[in-house]
Amino acid sequence: MIESNGAFEMTDSDPSKTSLPPMSDHGLNHCALECRNLDRSIDFYAQFGGFEVVHRRSGVAWISDRTRPFALVLVETDVVRPIGPFAHLGFACGSRAEFDRLIEVARSNGVLRDGPNGGEGPAGTWAFLDDPDGNTFELSVGQSLRSALTASASRDRSLRRAMIGVMGSGDDEHRELAEPLGEAIARAGFDVLTGGGCGTMTAVSRGFTRVPSRVGRCVAILRGDARGVALPGYPNRFVETPIFTHLPAGGVEHDSRNHLNILSSDVVVALPGGFGTGSEIELSIRYGKPVIVHAVWADRFPTLAHWIEVQDAMEFVEARRPVAGTAEDA
Repeated sequence: MIESNGAFEMTDSDPSKTSLPPMSDHGLNHCALECRNLDRSIDFYAQFGGFEVVHRRSGVAWISDRTRPFALVLVETDVVRPIGPFAHLGFACGSRAEFDRLIEVARSNGVLRDGPNGGEGPAGTWAFLDDPDGNTFELSVGQSLRSALTASASRDRSLRRAMIGVMGSGDDEHRELAEPLGEAIARAGFDVLTGGGCGTMTAVSRGFTRVPSRVGRCVAILRGDARGVALPGYPNRFVETPIFTHLPAGGVEHDSRNHLNILSSDVVVALPGGFGTGSEIELSIRYGKPVIVHAVWADRFPTLAHWIEVQDAMEFVEARRPVAGTAEDA
């Protein structure tokens, strides 16, 4: 499932649903399936993949889940030659809860053929369903082609992954925002950087590290005393690469590790927070780092890009993904 940049607009459908993330309409763009009854097949793929009709004419329907410029083309025929039993279409669910719900629906409808099963590498957890004509349709969760592609590119030691710095409260986890954000950063194949403490720093790191088969690392720059000993509460248990400092302050002072947080980040995402988070946003501006702030900061930083939904933040990050190059280029 590869997201790309460009433009894509569908026609012959509800105009209110044509606003999509930037995508490029080239490359692999459809798969065609034979079916005996268009309406029956359309209903199946709507139920289990969220597909909807974007074009229809006599005996033919294009359906899409609208996440990329890719359509499943259903063609009504008298004789169907289904794909399978192993050859299949693969659909990645957005969450484990969605996957579990669809599995139960498939089981009750009698269309669950195999699974759920735990896969290896980037395969995640998957199950095979039969569509109305016997075509094999795979549901999965925790599957990331992007992670596999990023891992392949990273075999060249001269390349590096982008570092996404997430700043936020050291007290309140804002779990409903922070954990999905951490998961999204992991699935996109980035490294994540936090201050390594409690609150949102813990929640982002928890979400990031629970994504299976990720390629990124959870990095944290820690506050410490003059001896280089981390302050109490640092690092949280989800940090994989702790960087210890002798910097105790949490503002914009010369002895604040916040400078390192921002300078080490390629893109900064700011969650709700207090004095320290506000300082990190100010430093992002000072050092010219791309930064998007949660809407709670809108009054204080009206000229910066704002987000409410995690998808908005990730679109900002993706649009500013640094071009991979040599260590010297970086």
